[in-house]
Amino acid sequence: MELPEAALGHRYCLLTTRTRISDRSHTAELWFVPAPGGAYLMSGSGGLTSWFLNLQTEEEGVLRIGDHGWRVRASFPGRDDPERALALRAFHERYDHGGKNRLEPWLRDAVVAHLVLVSDLR
Repeated sequence: MELPEAALGHRYCLLTTRTRISDRSHTAELWFVPAPGGAYLMSGSGGLTSWFLNLQTEEEGVLRIGDHGWRVRASFPGRDDPERALALRAFHERYDHGGKNRLEPWLRDAVVAHLVLVSDLR
C-alpha cells in the first residue's frame, strides 16, 4: 500500500499514538515525506518528542493526511542506516526553503520513523 497521490499535496500529517504513561490518545501535526509503503516522519530533537517516544513504545498508530487515514506500523532506521540519510534529504528538499539549510543538523541529530500503511480507515 502506498500514499495516494492526493496525500502528497498536503504539507502536514496527523499522527495519533497512545501515550506511554496514561494510555491516552495523543495527536501531533507533523511534516512527512513519502516512503516505500507509507511515510517518513522526523523528530529533529533526537527523538525526545512525545509523539516519537510514544511511537517507539507501541510501534503503531494512526496516520491521517487530508481526508485519508491509515493504521500504521513503525520502524526506526538507525543512525548509520542509509535509509535514514535518504529520508532526511527528502525532508530537506521538501521543507528547507528560503535560505534555510537544516540538513547538516538533521543528519547529526534527527531521528526518523518509517510508517508502513497497514490498513485503510473508513
